[in-house]
Amino acid sequence: MKTLLWGVALAALAAALAWLLHATEGAVIALAPPWRVDASLDLVLLLALFALWLAYLAGRLVQRAKDFPERVQAYRERRSDWGAQRGLVVALKALLEGRFARAERAAERVQGYPQIAGLAALLGARAAHRMQEYARRDQWLERAADDPELATARSVVSAELWAEQRENLRVLQTIEAMQQTGARHIHVLRMAAVAHLQLGHWDDALRIVRALEKHRGLPAPASAAYKAMAYRGLLQDADGADLFSRAWTAVPAADRRAPDLTLVAARAFNGFGMGTEAAKAIEDALEAGWNESLLDEYGRCVVADGRASLARAERWLAQHGPSVALLRCLGRICLREQLWGKAREYLEDSRRLAAAPETSLALGELADAVADPEAAAQAYREAARGFADRPAPPAAGAERSPRRETTL
Repeated sequence: MKTLLWGVALAALAAALAWLLHATEGAVIALAPPWRVDASLDLVLLLALFALWLAYLAGRLVQRAKDFPERVQAYRERRSDWGAQRGLVVALKALLEGRFARAERAAERVQGYPQIAGLAALLGARAAHRMQEYARRDQWLERAADDPELATARSVVSAELWAEQRENLRVLQTIEAMQQTGARHIHVLRMAAVAHLQLGHWDDALRIVRALEKHRGLPAPASAAYKAMAYRGLLQDADGADLFSRAWTAVPAADRRAPDLTLVAARAFNGFGMGTEAAKAIEDALEAGWNESLLDEYGRCVVADGRASLARAERWLAQHGPSVALLRCLGRICLREQLWGKAREYLEDSRRLAAAPETSLALGELADAVADPEAAAQAYREAARGFADRPAPPAAGAERSPRRETTL
């Protein structure tokens, strides 16, 4: 449609021009004795227009000839940029595919392009790190330092790689240097929290985790796990009953109800002979959410009013139904209160639901209490076999460390 309109417009213009030229009767006479040239005005106008067109073409040719070196330079720069970008893409693709040696070679090939040499150096550092070539990794990071625009990116990459190698002091030094510039990156704060946890800087880790919570920088499960780890570290570092009690009181009430943390506190309180405090911690946690992993420790709490603990445990039995751990807890409370018959009944019911060495151990203690050495010996042998057959718990060093996980 557009072509048709242009054709109609040009045809109309040609018709109007032909009519004007036909209506023109002027003439142009040029005298140069002894010559005389007579020409119509129409021909002179057409020749003048043609001469202007030729002058325009000549000017364009002169301008293009003058600009030719610059155009060649621009063409070469475009080819260079294209080659650099292609090399960077090859390095990034190889890194993402796990072909680290190929990624490092591609990063080396594009070091002659200053515009992307820094980015390629960071890719090379990651590739070398994955191959455990830590000396070459540090050399790549030094190359990236030549580009000031990549200062933040280089710091973040350096912190990530050092964190994977558990060089937590270097991680914290790098992050501190970044924060002095005023930047507050959530990703960097996550790495700082993990580094503090691994170094045992519990207060610093809690401070960073709370800051991340305010800005939704951590998923709720990760935040709860990090805080539980920090609080557990603070409690374990508390030396003595008084210091431990103060440390436990300093933990916010909502965090004290976490089952894992409650179990640590209850065991410590029982170890210090503070059964009432241990029982209170477990009762508060169970009110917040039922968790049977706390029941065995509740059965070991030595409190002044044992009958109140027994009544509370029997209410739990009515609410939640019988279970191995709850029945064993009731049996231990009755054993401590010297209710031998009820203790045996609860412990036997627990063993009928499922055999467990903890139940056999409690039955052995009951047999000792009622002076039945044969039954005690048999129960202790069953407990020993059960504990021996149970898989060993993972070593402390094998426990998974928190993972590292934008700008505040």
